[in-house]
Amino acid sequence: MSKKVLLVFTVLMLATLVLSACGPKATEAPTAGEWGAMTFAPGTEVKIGVSSALAGGYAVYGQDMLNGVELAIADFGDLLGWTVIPEGGDDGCEGAPAVTVAERFVADPALLAVVGPMCSGSAVPASAIYDEHHVVWVSPSVTAVVVASSGYQNFFRTVANDALQAEVTVDFLSGDLGLKTLGIIHDSSIYGQGIADTVESDFEAAGGTVTAYEGITRGDTDFSAVVSNMLAGNPEAIYFGGMDAEGALLVNQLRTAGFEGVFFGPDGLKSKPTFIEGSGGAADNAYVTFGAVGGATGYADWEARFTEKYGAPVAYGPGSYDSATIILQAAAAVATIDADGNLVIDRKALADKIRSTPFDGITGHLEFTDTGDLAAVSITVFQVQNGDFAEMKKVDFGQ
Repeated sequence: MSKKVLLVFTVLMLATLVLSACGPKATEAPTAGEWGAMTFAPGTEVKIGVSSALAGGYAVYGQDMLNGVELAIADFGDLLGWTVIPEGGDDGCEGAPAVTVAERFVADPALLAVVGPMCSGSAVPASAIYDEHHVVWVSPSVTAVVVASSGYQNFFRTVANDALQAEVTVDFLSGDLGLKTLGIIHDSSIYGQGIADTVESDFEAAGGTVTAYEGITRGDTDFSAVVSNMLAGNPEAIYFGGMDAEGALLVNQLRTAGFEGVFFGPDGLKSKPTFIEGSGGAADNAYVTFGAVGGATGYADWEARFTEKYGAPVAYGPGSYDSATIILQAAAAVATIDADGNLVIDRKALADKIRSTPFDGITGHLEFTDTGDLAAVSITVFQVQNGDFAEMKKVDFGQ
């Protein structure tokens, strides 16, 4: 090779290297932490997924969640110039559809984070998918203890866990009401059976007697065999671990069969349209537990705005509003704009910011532990009176 040709070849090689070095670079590579980063191009939308039941018997809860997220986004505004939108995913409060929703959400490059899933039975299988893809999810309604004990660092909940619900339930049954016998029914779900099991062990530890323990199947409508077995033990109270659609039918069939004792359930029953109204009056005087809302400064004004736009909040609307606001505030705090004008949000930085930042929302003061549980929480016992839920007793934990 001549010296002239060699010189030309060398110049061309150097030029190629220079051009390669100056070309476009992947935003994530130099900036992302151990979980990677989300990158949103200018002019694109940022999505908050809402995994909840949007059809069927539990849709009143799921729509309440979606409404809460929508209002939170409207109140927050854009995210450093990017438009934020909610995107619902109907998980049916069941495992398989929740997995389908999770897979769709994590595959969407526009997804920022998820509010939900709505039910413990849907959250447990979906949680592994969110963990694998390092997607932050904040649930206003998942109460099963096992979810937080799994060690996921991308999980948070703005609601009390079932161990605390069971504790308050048993203290109220045995202490406030002075009852000694209890029949227990559950809906065979992770949520319903989980809290029923805890109520059973806590009630027996408190000196009470569980007269019968029975399971039903979600979606069934005839509980005559279970009702007969329950009444055979003549319990002073019956506890149902499950959701409002079955709870309304169950309390109606118990009353029709002559049960005059106390009917008690968890937060899954706290729906005025589905439980109270759906029971045909049989839910009168029934008790439910629920994470306390409404005591925070500004809640009354928020409730008025929510009601004007969507109707009265059912159960999880307030918690969903706070969950979405927590996500958005943390995202705004850790986001950067790169040299190409992209919005860049480090996934782990987002989770760490949520975990480390106290939040004063419309449901109260919220701080998270390392497991994603609330460091301080209140649980209220409500009784159905005059067609609505009346507060009977509020119990504070970690205050």
